[in-house]
Amino acid sequence: MKKIHTDICPVCGNTELVPHLSCKDYLTTRESFDIYRCKACGFALTQDFPAEDEIDPYYEAPEYISHSDTRQGIINILYHWARKIALKSKSKTVNRYATKKTGMLLDIGAGTGYFLNRMKEQKWIVTGIEKSESARKFAKRKFDIDCQSSDYLYKVCEKTKDVITMWHVLEHMEHPNRVMEHLFSLLKDDGTAIIALPNKDSFDAVHYREYWAAYDVPRHLWHFSPSCFELLAKKLHFELIDVKPMYFDTFYISMLSEKNKGTFLASIAGLAKGAVFFLLTLGNRKRSSSLVYILKKKQ
Repeated sequence: MKKIHTDICPVCGNTELVPHLSCKDYLTTRESFDIYRCKACGFALTQDFPAEDEIDPYYEAPEYISHSDTRQGIINILYHWARKIALKSKSKTVNRYATKKTGMLLDIGAGTGYFLNRMKEQKWIVTGIEKSESARKFAKRKFDIDCQSSDYLYKVCEKTKDVITMWHVLEHMEHPNRVMEHLFSLLKDDGTAIIALPNKDSFDAVHYREYWAAYDVPRHLWHFSPSCFELLAKKLHFELIDVKPMYFDTFYISMLSEKNKGTFLASIAGLAKGAVFFLLTLGNRKRSSSLVYILKKKQ
């Protein structure tokens, strides 16, 4: 298997990358992968991850809910309940920060199409890009939305999108700098990029360490903190307008993390700890499990 070894930090260009944690793939193979940290900026990355054309088997699990839409188990049932609330929050974020009330919206990593459908209902002209063929078929069957495969991203015309969204997607993409540069080219001059990412400096990440579910090796290649993402965005000529917490992620990630630890009644334990982390983040939202970054082009 071809693996990608990283010698230079994608965020700051430093070459001093040091071992940080060793994490297991709890979803499919139980393999261990090392996470390295940049000594200069603190950015973290999964070292020696499978190349893009060989990583698909690591996504082939019925529990991978963004592709399968499964409702098996209490954790996934709760996920579906939380998603209804999250969809409202996501659409409110778009409508708050977009320059226009409706327009051209591109969602990268569209999954099974729920967010695209909500925005279509609000009269946005939507385009979705999704790597998983089964997820694309689900979106077509359930919502009559034709999502495109991954290679379509580089066929989109420049300066045609009012809004580009990536909900927990950038951490999966092999070339983050190239992707961010391309997003800049696709946005209209007054366009808005909305990018959600796990937060490696969150209260739950610090608590669970190698068991933290949002490390999700080897599917998650890059592990951002707020300062690291702001540094990347500025380097690529974006202006960071706002940072918003995704509070419900704290509960979901805590439940999965307790499951990774093998905790008895992991869902209950995760909900309880998630509640503690949630209360802590009310006083420091940049320590939330996941964060949404709102970006505009620098003028």
